[in-house]
Amino acid sequence: MRICFLGTNERLEYLKGHASPGVELDNMADYVGKASRPSSIESRMEEIELAQWVIERSMEAERRGFDAVITGCFADPGVDAARERVRIPVIAPGETALLTARMLAHHFSVITPLTQTIPIAREQVHKVGIERFVASIRPFGVAVEKIRDRDPETIDKLIALGRRCVERDGAEAIVFACASMSLLTDIVQPEIGVPCVNSVRLSLRAAEMLVGAGLTHSPVTFPVPVKLDHQA
Repeated sequence: MRICFLGTNERLEYLKGHASPGVELDNMADYVGKASRPSSIESRMEEIELAQWVIERSMEAERRGFDAVITGCFADPGVDAARERVRIPVIAPGETALLTARMLAHHFSVITPLTQTIPIAREQVHKVGIERFVASIRPFGVAVEKIRDRDPETIDKLIALGRRCVERDGAEAIVFACASMSLLTDIVQPEIGVPCVNSVRLSLRAAEMLVGAGLTHSPVTFPVPVKLDHQA
C-alpha cells in the first residue's frame, strides 16, 4: 500500500513510525507544481491558497500510482475539490477527527489555535453535522508556528486548557483542531485525562482502512467536474 502524505517532512517521519507493516509513505518532496503552500493556515485566505496546492498534488499522487492521499491541514482545504479530480481516497484530517470523536464520547470540545480561527472551526463542525455533540470550541491563543516549537510553557498551557474544557464545559474528549497541536497528543493526553484525538495519526489509520477495505469516495457525491467530463 502506497500513501501520499501532503505534509511536512517532520510529520512524514512521525507517520512512518506509526504505519502498518507493508505501508509505504511519501510526500512527493521532489514534485514542483504551480501552486504554493502557505507556512501555516490561520485564515480563509490561506485555506484557499492551500486548496489549490492540495488539488494539484492529489492529482499528481494518483498519476504516480499512490493508493490514497492524506492532506495535512485540520481545516481540510481543497479536499472536496480534490475528491472530484481523483478516484483514490483523499483523507481529510479534520473530518476524520471530528467523526471519530463522536464515536468516543457524547460531548467533546474542539481546541482551535486562535480566536480568529473559531469561525472556521464552527463551520467545519456544522459541515460534518455534529454541532449538538460539541461541548465547546475554545481558542488556544497560540499561533501555529509557535505551537511547533513545543516549548514547555506551550505544553502546560494546552494541558490547562484541556482540563478547563473537561471541568467547565463537560467535555468527555478533546479534538485538537490543528495538525501541529495534534502532535502533542501523546504528551498532554495523560495529563488531561480524557481521549484526545490526534488527527495526524488517525488520518493514517483512516487511509489504511479505506484502501484495505477497497473503498473510496462516491462518484455521485464527488462527480468529475462537468466541463472536464465533457472533454474526456
